[in-house]
Amino acid sequence: MRATDRAGSPKRTAFKVFGHNIREGGNGRLADIADAIRAQHPDAVALLEAMSPSNAERLARELRMELAFGEANNAVHVAWLSRLPIRRAKNHRLADLSKTLLEVEVLRGGAPLRLFATHLASRHDAQSPAEEVPVILGVLNRNSDEPHLLLGDFNALRPGDPVGTPPRGVEKRGEAREGVPRRAIRQILDAGYTDCYRTMHPREPGYTYPSSSPWLRLDYVFASPRMADDLRACDVVIGETAERASDHLPIWAEFG
Repeated sequence: MRATDRAGSPKRTAFKVFGHNIREGGNGRLADIADAIRAQHPDAVALLEAMSPSNAERLARELRMELAFGEANNAVHVAWLSRLPIRRAKNHRLADLSKTLLEVEVLRGGAPLRLFATHLASRHDAQSPAEEVPVILGVLNRNSDEPHLLLGDFNALRPGDPVGTPPRGVEKRGEAREGVPRRAIRQILDAGYTDCYRTMHPREPGYTYPSSSPWLRLDYVFASPRMADDLRACDVVIGETAERASDHLPIWAEFG
């Protein structure tokens, strides 16, 4: 029998998720990526820019996790690694997405938990993040009554978030410019999702990009209403290993 709480529903167990844009498949940096993941002991890991299926498989073997791989509409694929058995995986490779939305289902304390990972459009893509978000929300709305998480590199800024000082020679563009509407993340918040990092750190910038001198927060963990009630912690991974691993700093969230 599976563990249950006093009300007879499946018992909530701690769950930790980790998201990381590993930069162009992680070539030459797999050891650092694995070390950054291992140090956090996550239950599931979303890999963005998983351009190399073989590298994703190597990470899964090294970390002793199951792998679900989602081919994108271009070479910038998405993957999930999971310490828990993956019961089901579905790659929502929709035409209106520049890349893809990868869904997996795992069991948390005997109850199903759906995890979604995506990488929204950059300035090099025909789409914009604000155009892609409604497509993603359309998929997530099918699971609106069930606890689920959405992770990824959103290439977008939250309304009201600060912008740091860019490195020398780098100009502010897109949503980093003053007065430019930040519609992509606004749509996710308006749909009822909790920005896990901002909830836990209302006054800290939480910059994730670039790892060597971060000045933008592009990487997020969003929790559905039923999952947000269990949020216990969320943070950005900093340090030399994270800086070597990729040009994005990883983010993690823990649920009780």
